[in-house]
Formats: sequence, C-alpha cells, structure tokens
Amino acid sequence: MKLDELINNIESRVGQRKLYDLSRIRAMLDILGNPQKNMKYLHVAGTNGKGSTSNFLFNMLYAAGYKVGLTISPHIIRYNERIIVNDREISDHDFVRIGEIILAKEKQIEEQFGYLTYFEFITVIAFIYFKEQKCDYCVLEVGMGGMSDSTNVIDAKDKLLSLITPISMDHMNYIGNTIEEIATQKAGIIKKDSMVITSNKDERVLKIIREKAHEENCEYYDLDDIKIFDLKIDAGKSSYSISFLNSEIRDIKINLAGYYQIYNSALSVAGMLLLKEKELVDISPEEIKEGLLRAKWPGRMEMLSDNPRILVDGAHNVDGIDNLIKNLSLYEYDKLYIVTSILQDKEHEKILNKLSAYAYEIVLLDWDNYRKTEIETLKKEAQKYCQNIRISKDIVGAVDELKKVVKTDDLILITGSLYLVSEAVKSIKNNL
Repeated sequence: MKLDELINNIESRVGQRKLYDLSRIRAMLDILGNPQKNMKYLHVAGTNGKGSTSNFLFNMLYAAGYKVGLTISPHIIRYNERIIVNDREISDHDFVRIGEIILAKEKQIEEQFGYLTYFEFITVIAFIYFKEQKCDYCVLEVGMGGMSDSTNVIDAKDKLLSLITPISMDHMNYIGNTIEEIATQKAGIIKKDSMVITSNKDERVLKIIREKAHEENCEYYDLDDIKIFDLKIDAGKSSYSISFLNSEIRDIKINLAGYYQIYNSALSVAGMLLLKEKELVDISPEEIKEGLLRAKWPGRMEMLSDNPRILVDGAHNVDGIDNLIKNLSLYEYDKLYIVTSILQDKEHEKILNKLSAYAYEIVLLDWDNYRKTEIETLKKEAQKYCQNIRISKDIVGAVDELKKVVKTDDLILITGSLYLVSEAVKSIKNNL
C-alpha cells in the first residue's frame, strides 16, 4: 500500500459515529496486544493551547535526554507531524507498515463495533509506534473532549500527569452546550491517584476539575500555585521567571509569540517541576530552559512573509479569537486585512463580529472543505459588522489580490480555522 492510499482510507473515516465508552478502540488494541499499556504518559486536554503545551513538555523531556513520543492534532503540512519520537516524525514507511497491520486486524472488530474512526486509527498507529520505539515518556494531546477521546484508553497506573489548558465553548455539537458540560468532558482524562495541573481561570471550570481530581484522589494545582514574574513580551519572543512548589527558574525564554504562550509554557514547566519533585523525571533547570527555547509551533502567530507581511494564527473559536486580538497589540500596522473561513460547528457570527472591529477589509474564502460554513451565510453575517467584504475561491488567489493593494505598513492576517492555516502554510510558502 502507498502512503496516499492509506491516507485516503483514513480520511474516508471522517464523520463516523464515535463510541463514547471507547469499546471499539479498546477491542482493537486488545487484538494488537495492548501496545498502550506499561508506558509513561503525560496527557494534555483543553480547548485552546493544548498543542503548544504538549510541544513544550515534549521538548523539555527531549532536552533532558529521554526518548519521548508525541502525538498531536491536527497536522499543518503532513500526517507524519502527528506522531513524533525525539527529533523525527514517523517515516512514511512506518506509517504505512503499521497502518497495514491495523487494517488486517480491523476486520475482527467490524461486526460488533464497525471500523475505527479517523482519530482512533491514528491513535492506534501512535501507540504501536511508541511501543516499538521503546519511548521513556509519551506526551498525548487530546483530540476533542477528553472523557471519550481515543487517547483516554490509557490505564490510570500509566498516567503520570494530566494537564488541562483553558476551556471554552467549542465543539458544542459533540461534547456539550454549556461550559460545565464541556469541562466535565475535558476533566474526564483525570485518572485515579495521579496528578493534575490546570491553567484555567473560570471558577465554573475550576470547580469541576477540582472535584474530579478529589474524586480520583489526585494532587491538584492551578494558577494560584504558579507565580509568573519578570515578564517581557514582544511580537517574536518572550521571557519570564517562574516559581512553583519548592523551585524557582529565572529568565526563561520562548520563541513562540503571544501572551497565551506564556501560560502554556508556564503550565508545562509546572508539570515538569512537579514530576521532578516526585522523582518521576530527572531534569535540570538548564534542560527545562533549553527545551522551552527549542520549541516551535507552526501556524500559531507565525509570520509567513515579510513582504507583504502575512501573519497566520489557528484561532478557531471565540476564546482563541480573543487571544489573537490581544496579541495583535504586539504588532504595528496601518491597515489590517483579514482572510478567513470559519467551520460550520463554530460560533461564526461572533467570531466575525470580533474580527470586524479590527479589520479594514475581510476576505471570505469559499473553499472546498466539507466542514465549511456556506459562503452566503458568512457573507450575510460579516456585512453586519464590516463594510469592506470580498470573496475568494482559494487562499493563493486571495493573497495575490491583496498584494495589489496592501502597503508596507499594512498587515494580512489569515485565521479562523487550523485547516485554513494549514492550507495557507502549504500554499503561500510555495508561492512566495
């Protein structure tokens, strides 16, 4: 089987019904010898920031000399980005080889459970690969929710730490219509006798996480336990110092832009210091700082081009857009041109309302994506808040048109969907 054939198979599984008791993926893993068992996991859930938090954790452990597995979603360029061990993505050969093993065994569960979903299939590949690679630690980013996410099949005894990034309204069609329902799903990753750290500030969310941690006899920490000071931030990098438990680390530097990356990295540092305090990892302050500095996260406040200036950010829900708007204060520009398309399961009118307050012009993309909001709906909503609306069929065409009018001091922002950012990174970099 070729790589593109396997990817086509995986993508055909989009939209399949999930089993919220995880019985299907458990049955599949059992047939495969339960490769997820007897490993050491750090598990990251949340609405925004879980990908970069996972990346920070991964890089710190790697800097300390461990063999570390990382699984994330979505990818920006290639599927291989979703499964990494140390400094290498899974190879095309291994991705296909393991995929073929799963396809051959999957027939044994078909009658009772049906085929694996998109995320279940990729998660099973990751578990098999991490076991084969004999990883010392594995960092798992939750895909959606937590309680019923395919990564949540790991045993309590194998989980060292649960980290929960800020929770807000997103994926309401799947995990709940209130912040409390969504928080309950996210808190579902908390397993018995482990440890929990969260960077949430909403007391409604904190109450649910605290109660779940208490119920599972877990140690619990939040931002009240983490002191961040000496903060310096600009459009390209940030630095700060942190105090947590019995440790203090000064002059931490990160190369990821944005206020929210301070909290994401601080959450991951607190997690690492907690594991160190419990003698579950051996890591020095210097290795922590080295790992944070080497962390990169494409598609998040990333400047793709300087002429014209093109900034991309994967904000795709109201909370993410609020963070993006705050981060725009780090940039100087005359006119802001926004290129966007928002998925149908998002609060698209609220997002357009917020973006319109800062936009000189909004370009709406009528692109080919099965989850897109219909262009006439977006146009009608955007016209309520912004006078200058344009429609384009593809990202390259949108940028080419804007190049004719933007000046040196202007800024083009592409946002609204990680799928859109992925397309922008692939298309624009190839056409600069």
